[in-house]
Amino acid sequence: MKPSSALKPLAFAMAALLSVAAYAHNDGPPPPPSYTMDPNAGAAAVVIDVQNSHNNKVTNKAIKNTATVKDSVKGAEGNMGVNAAAGSGNQQDNAVAIATADETFVFGTAASLTSATQTNSHNNDHNYGTQNNAKLESSGNGSSGNVGINVAAGDFNQQKNNLAIAVSNGRIAGAGATANQTSNNLSVINEAGASYLSNVNTWGQSSHHNNTPVVNNATMDHSFNGMSGNGGANIAAGVGNQQSNSLSIAAGCKVCM
Repeated sequence: MKPSSALKPLAFAMAALLSVAAYAHNDGPPPPPSYTMDPNAGAAAVVIDVQNSHNNKVTNKAIKNTATVKDSVKGAEGNMGVNAAAGSGNQQDNAVAIATADETFVFGTAASLTSATQTNSHNNDHNYGTQNNAKLESSGNGSSGNVGINVAAGDFNQQKNNLAIAVSNGRIAGAGATANQTSNNLSVINEAGASYLSNVNTWGQSSHHNNTPVVNNATMDHSFNGMSGNGGANIAAGVGNQQSNSLSIAAGCKVCM
């Protein structure tokens, strides 16, 4: 294969990277950190991720948000992604980029890149007697390979799992993972329930419990036991949480050096 033909997918991917970075910059937050990929790469894989949460208003009155992953992804193999969300404005994502090349494909060079940008700004959240529960229980046990699990309960939570792998039988392999998270001007008011909560029985509240406080619980229990490979879990309960798991792997050929 001619080098010019092999570089076309890479050129397209890099053009997408530049356009997304420009969009993120014009929208307010700075662009994500850049990673220079090998211009001679015979195989290229790129994942570009942008999550924005701006100018949202949420008012919760006597609301119960519950997100649960239970007895899931057990004994699985390969790449797995699980997302569970409860509430308002939650953003979750699992992304994978894999590139592989052999020694006869433009010097066996492979390049892989994942880029993640999360912005959370100018959001207002009022909680009155709200309960948020996020739980991961007995999940991901005995798995092999790459596992990414996101569980969120509440408002404006952003979670992400990114994986970049580049494998080459030639001399050069490059993998990069970048993440950029910003949270600006987020306004949160958590108050105990007022008298209007006295007749609400969403979670078995009796009439004399007039001041139910805001409760946030995030639990991970008996999970990821006996697994092999890469495992990433994000559990969030509340407002405005941003979490990220990134993995970058590059494997080349020592004999080819």
